[in-house]
Amino acid sequence: MHSSIDETLDSELSGLSSDSNSVNYTQTLKTTQVLEIDNGYSIKILEINKQSENIRVSFRKDGNEYNTRILVLNKKYNVKDTNGENVIYSISVAKIADNSFTVDISYTIYPAIFLETGKYEGKNNEIDVRINSDNINRIYRWEYDNTEFSVEYKYDTESYDLYSQRIRNRDFSHFVNDPYDDDLISMITEQITGLAEEKGYSREEIPYIVMAFVQSLPYVSDSVSAGYDEYPRFPFETLYHGGGDCEDSSILLASLLYDMGYGVALVEFPGHMGIGVKGAEALEGSYYNYSGVRYYYLETTNTGWEVGVVPNEYINLEATVQPLPKPYPQLMVIFSGNARGNGYVTYADLEIAVTNVGSATAEDVVIYTTIESKTENMIWDELRTDTDSDLDVDETVVYTVTGLSVPEGESYRVGIWALGANAETEYVYSDWAVA
Repeated sequence: MHSSIDETLDSELSGLSSDSNSVNYTQTLKTTQVLEIDNGYSIKILEINKQSENIRVSFRKDGNEYNTRILVLNKKYNVKDTNGENVIYSISVAKIADNSFTVDISYTIYPAIFLETGKYEGKNNEIDVRINSDNINRIYRWEYDNTEFSVEYKYDTESYDLYSQRIRNRDFSHFVNDPYDDDLISMITEQITGLAEEKGYSREEIPYIVMAFVQSLPYVSDSVSAGYDEYPRFPFETLYHGGGDCEDSSILLASLLYDMGYGVALVEFPGHMGIGVKGAEALEGSYYNYSGVRYYYLETTNTGWEVGVVPNEYINLEATVQPLPKPYPQLMVIFSGNARGNGYVTYADLEIAVTNVGSATAEDVVIYTTIESKTENMIWDELRTDTDSDLDVDETVVYTVTGLSVPEGESYRVGIWALGANAETEYVYSDWAVA
């Protein structure tokens, strides 16, 4: 576990340019309450102690604890990312209620980027490949500010084969936050961070070096105007192939920056995708305002694109901006079946497959199967799964339902509801039929 919190007693936090670029908040919390900070980071209040003038908290990323700490009243703390590298926000205990029931937490969120950089026409990524029967080793080389960087990773070919079988019909955010890519993404960001420090670059420039890395990768499409191919790749696959189209490179860059704690959004135009990077108001360039946050556009499909520059062909097009949420489950339901009758009643026999195509475990999944009537608020028959179950990412559970009935001659259709304690309800249904 990294030591990821540094205590500071002065008004300005080390490693950041100025408090003028920050956003400040205060919130009152009870014990066990969770305070959502930004970009998947949160704090859970574990204990409040008025007599000792301190509290104990759990520091979390995407719902997973990565550190705990006792915080003292009226002291300010830097909170770093899960790798103990970048300062994401600062917090202080502003007030503890006399009954130790509530605490006021003041916190400051810092923009992800605030530097003005020149336009670096880096050369395309050179990739050395070594192949044997079990794995492929790739070394990526690129330039930033006329300085050469390189990272290396060994890919297991069997793992790639498993990726190729995964379902593509899922929200783009699940590709970015795919849990099976976590080790690879963290390894890449740690290598780049270490190299940047060795070469004398500041913390503030590291995200730009990461951007240059992704922009330098070769692409499936030849120009920035080419659309994506409706087959989004997971970051593992894009790195394995050594490149991809606009959606693949956008997903990869978003994943790398998100892992490093930077605020990021996916920006989608008709037939094209880039990303938005959370930045300070002092930055110049084009940005999208989402709930009061500025996401500066970044093109990922070639070298030399600066933050805040939108390609000419997309300047006047409407963009959909989706800030990355923390990982969450997404249920997909597929079913098949047949009907059988005896002249009086028709019975439906069904096979139902529920898959979690999200980026987090679906908890307490329940399946309701109904035989619906055209009469409002009326059903002919229904069945609920006997037990609730959890579904890991990409896990599928298959249910067999037999003997749901409807009177002969009546109109009906099959309706299936899948829901979980932390998952949105998925509802699918058949065409109408007559028993």
